[in-house]
Amino acid sequence: MNFDILCSKLKIMVSKREVKLDGSSGSQEQEAQKVGFEFKDSGSAEEYLEWKINVPIEIRRMVERVVQHKELLPSQTGLPLVGQFLDTLGQLLLVKNLDEINIVGLDTKVINLLKPLARVETQAGYINIFDILANPDVSWSLKKKVYETQIKTALEWLANRDLAELTRKAQKDQEEKPEQHGEAGEDSDVPPPNEKVAPGGDMGEKKEGEPVKALFSVNPFFGGYYKQLKFNKLDADTLEWQKPENEFSEPVVESFNVLGTRVIFGKIHGQAPLSIPLPYGWTIDADSLTTDAPEGTAEISRNQDGLWYLNINAQGVFKYQVRASRKQRLGEETEPTRAEIMGNLAPELKSEIETLKKKKLPKLKLKREIVKLVRSHLQYVTSDEINYYYKQKPKEFFERIWQRKEANCYWANILAVRALAEIDDQWGYISGFSVRNKDDQGNAVLHSGNGHAWVEIWDVQSFKWIKLDATPAGDPNVNQEQQEQELDGETGEGDYGQEDEIASQKDVEKQIRDLKKEEIAGADKKPKSGDELAEQQFSELAECTPAQAKEFFRALDRVRKIKDEQGRPITKLLTNEWRKIIEDRKVETRDYRGPVRMDEGTRLEDPVSARIDIRSREFNPTGFEKDEIVEKYQSDFGGLNIYFSFDLSGSMVLPDGASGRNKADIQRDVGLLFVDSLMQMAYMTRQSGQESDLLPIKIMVTLASDTGDVKLHLTDTWGPKEQWAFYSALTQLADGGTPTHVTLRLIETDFDKELADLKKRNISKEKMPIQYTAEISDGDPTDFSATEAMHQTLKAKGMVVRSYTIGGQSASADATPPLESFSQLPQILAKDIIEQFKKLHPLKIKT
Repeated sequence: MNFDILCSKLKIMVSKREVKLDGSSGSQEQEAQKVGFEFKDSGSAEEYLEWKINVPIEIRRMVERVVQHKELLPSQTGLPLVGQFLDTLGQLLLVKNLDEINIVGLDTKVINLLKPLARVETQAGYINIFDILANPDVSWSLKKKVYETQIKTALEWLANRDLAELTRKAQKDQEEKPEQHGEAGEDSDVPPPNEKVAPGGDMGEKKEGEPVKALFSVNPFFGGYYKQLKFNKLDADTLEWQKPENEFSEPVVESFNVLGTRVIFGKIHGQAPLSIPLPYGWTIDADSLTTDAPEGTAEISRNQDGLWYLNINAQGVFKYQVRASRKQRLGEETEPTRAEIMGNLAPELKSEIETLKKKKLPKLKLKREIVKLVRSHLQYVTSDEINYYYKQKPKEFFERIWQRKEANCYWANILAVRALAEIDDQWGYISGFSVRNKDDQGNAVLHSGNGHAWVEIWDVQSFKWIKLDATPAGDPNVNQEQQEQELDGETGEGDYGQEDEIASQKDVEKQIRDLKKEEIAGADKKPKSGDELAEQQFSELAECTPAQAKEFFRALDRVRKIKDEQGRPITKLLTNEWRKIIEDRKVETRDYRGPVRMDEGTRLEDPVSARIDIRSREFNPTGFEKDEIVEKYQSDFGGLNIYFSFDLSGSMVLPDGASGRNKADIQRDVGLLFVDSLMQMAYMTRQSGQESDLLPIKIMVTLASDTGDVKLHLTDTWGPKEQWAFYSALTQLADGGTPTHVTLRLIETDFDKELADLKKRNISKEKMPIQYTAEISDGDPTDFSATEAMHQTLKAKGMVVRSYTIGGQSASADATPPLESFSQLPQILAKDIIEQFKKLHPLKIKT
């Protein structure tokens, strides 16, 4: 549903009911605040989750506090222009008009961006954006659409101006600071060029009057846990932590929240890869790196644990700056490798662990309880004396820690991982920093005084690492309340400044399940039509709302009716093209059947049987053989693997030159039409004989929009989940540039996995599938050279790469003849794939 239609429905809704912001409107949402927020139906709850996933926390916190009639809080982004915009937007959610607030001191750029939002023209008339966001009766879907179409671009523009200024300031601060180069980082502002954590660690509190020598600085300030190193093996003799050798790979570009971006800066030894500490759920913008190192010597990569590294291939000490921010989406993490730790536990601790195990707790809960047990038993102490005491007898030191009951973060968490080893070997020991205070310039400073240690445990359900901290109460660098909440499982993994939300994701998901049960129970009381049953089943399997299922079925029905210039349904033409591949693969073979009766056979096969029947006066003896001509399918064609790079850049919102329709809408329809016909044919051929791989087809979908994204990994399944993932991906809002080189890198990752699987299964060259990348756009990619380089990389591995440019001419060596309209794409694409098949299998296709 487009923005204008949503706004039209909004005007009708508001005209029927006056909404008061003093809490007297009587809306279900407002009344529910007294007992905890409840959604009116599962669709509303699912819309809220979409809002939660796609809208930055800074906007969500503000809007949700207004909806709940809570006092607004000042913005905490640390970005000056963004802060002005957000704080003023908050006031406007209450008064709706810029003329009613004090704008003295506001930057002109902020005023000019906010003023038009009070009167936005749509096909349904003029609307006030502030009124929509503040209105508790407006759907979360419309609120999300308002943010994406009216606010997002302005905020990101301001954020980038702020970040440019912060980068300049960080560079100036670095130039003004005196050089400090000591050994191993102890008396220096340069991190040590190794990855060792000594027993006891440098985890002590900074002493009064001691100057802070920042190993890393972060501006604007962000407090909390900064993860730097991960260890999985303890040397029982030296009590030193060990980790696998780093395996570096080029980082995949990830989308991140520009409003929460920070500039990290510091110094680095050349020729020694340095892990950049990051808060949980954060990512680095590798393209933002600046350094005074020789050109071409700096490289950013990631290791097998997902940690970010900077390496400068030159001798010396160099300054650097790089941007980091929260990821826009949190995905699955790297599975654990086996962790190792040896040593005897105190009998009392071992007994208490056994008692906990007998309670039959879920494994994640059991692990939390073990870490809590260790923490509650210890007292926080930092002294050289306890470090010396514990290191005297490495074979007994777990027992010594428990008996003495004194520990800093190092000793507490080393005892915790030993206790966790009683459950399994899926844990990690983390070294990093815990930051709570700012320096005089407002930076978060990571130094030896706030170095910290904690543990991670693996959650098989969410496929992610969970941060837990066994440090006893009293560490000045640790937020004790947050630490205890995480041990109780009452908060997600994160850092200081948690979002103030209407409901947690866990609560919303529970409401969705409960509401769906009620809705299904209520709906079962009245008979459903066939369409309604199909939509309900699709909704459940695809994990989308019933309204979304209805939308998909309408779209599928619509594209299956699209006709060519001669009035023929294109889906049938495409299906016929795929059918030719199957039909032309049939060959006649002679099949011998026997024994049969004489009148059915063509020659004698078993004289003995025939003679017995004849002597028994049988007029139609057995023992004869019959030739029968049958058709069999050959299986020397490995199938089609089609990798799509669809264009959802900002220009796709413009009308198509030939048809006048929105380009993104046409691309969605033709994409669905093409893939649906392909998968229909694959399904039909699988049903037509005993062979199960007559036309094996796999597809992958990526989007070239803003930072690039994978929407459907390579799969041969075309069920509701895949259908909805494909369709919903192409209904996203077009935005940003066309980073095709990024989507091609993402395609390469899946392609490499497919090649490895084919090699593992010993598939012969003749039975290898066609690997085909369809790169679709309405113009040149953002980085043409990088895109062409990726073409060469993929083709060298056996990929066919074709660049389809609609409404323009492409300079790519792999470009097809230019198309005037996206509507030409399905037939042209099908024809090109079949031509590629003819080249690879010239004897198997009739011409």
